[in-house]
Amino acid sequence: MRTIYKFSVILILILSFSSCAYEEVEITDIKYVKLIEFSQKGLVVESEIKIKNPNGFQLSMVDSEFDIYIKGSKLAKANVDNNIRIPKNSDEYHKVVMKSNFEDFADGALVRLLGLTLGSKEIDFKVDGYVTGRVFLIKKKVHVSHEEKVPLRLN
Repeated sequence: MRTIYKFSVILILILSFSSCAYEEVEITDIKYVKLIEFSQKGLVVESEIKIKNPNGFQLSMVDSEFDIYIKGSKLAKANVDNNIRIPKNSDEYHKVVMKSNFEDFADGALVRLLGLTLGSKEIDFKVDGYVTGRVFLIKKKVHVSHEEKVPLRLN
């Protein structure tokens, strides 16, 4: 009997959360892109990204995989390396650390990256991929794509 009670409570919670209206979270601005590390291990890039969460609940980013493009050419596959919590009903900047392993680089990416660091103050930067967010026990994988010209900072 106790098992049926626990199962019923969990089922009611799941059904009540699944009936909540979810509005898409969007990237509205990228303030800068900063090269933190470039070594044999790979690439670490920091960026300050404005994320709009129109929902009435906080979201946590739990997983990600996306491609980074510079000047329209694919640079590498990357993942978000830090914990990000997006407050409910917010439109604010979050520091995002993106990490890529050396084997995830596209062909010719190193040459393009070195070319960018010579005299460029702004770059055409694009992220395209998927991010998995979580609210309580519910996870959702969403497509993320954003492109704009952003200031480049070197560490």
